[in-house]
Amino acid sequence: MRLFLTSQVQYVAKSIGEKLGNDVSLPAVFITTPINDKPHADLGWHYANKASMEKAGIKFDMYNIAGKTSEQLKSDLDQYQIMYVEGGNSYYLLQESQKNNFGAYVKKRVEEGMIYIATSAGSVIMGPDIEPVRRDETTPLAPDLKGTKAFNIVNFVIMPHWGNPDRRKLYDEYRIKHIYNEDYPYILLTDNQYVEVTDDWYKIIDVTKTESHE
Repeated sequence: MRLFLTSQVQYVAKSIGEKLGNDVSLPAVFITTPINDKPHADLGWHYANKASMEKAGIKFDMYNIAGKTSEQLKSDLDQYQIMYVEGGNSYYLLQESQKNNFGAYVKKRVEEGMIYIATSAGSVIMGPDIEPVRRDETTPLAPDLKGTKAFNIVNFVIMPHWGNPDRRKLYDEYRIKHIYNEDYPYILLTDNQYVEVTDDWYKIIDVTKTESHE
């Protein structure tokens, strides 16, 4: 299993590309579902994410899991050896995943060796639960969501965009008080960091520093 869980991939794509080495040329798919609930939003960050990975050498086909059956997922996605899942609305992503067992599909594929890269929502959903990253403005956009249990492929919860001034109010007023529990390990991840997971170990990479922290 090989995962690269980022807060904002545009800032760390170069480092991930270097770690992948020749594997950057493997067939790759870009899952757009977390942004498909907001067609009129400012998606400049999304295009920056895509451009940064292309610059790192990863070329993608775009794909939305919404409205697909489990059989379609397998037929459409089995050809890819790298999967990137975009940031955006964690609740909407989980809602659509529940409809076609996307989580089970991802788990099987990463256990078989597919490389998984993600930003924000795509990183959070790999943990045990998405409730810690609730945002009041995004939850109404997933009216069919049945619970907040996530893919549980890793045992920790990524808390993205830590230290970003635009997210301070969200953390101060909601998130900090809701994660102060003895339930899951929480990783407060800045936009310049990512978690690299290999089988049963992980380390946090900070691209602003020369060393990593295990």
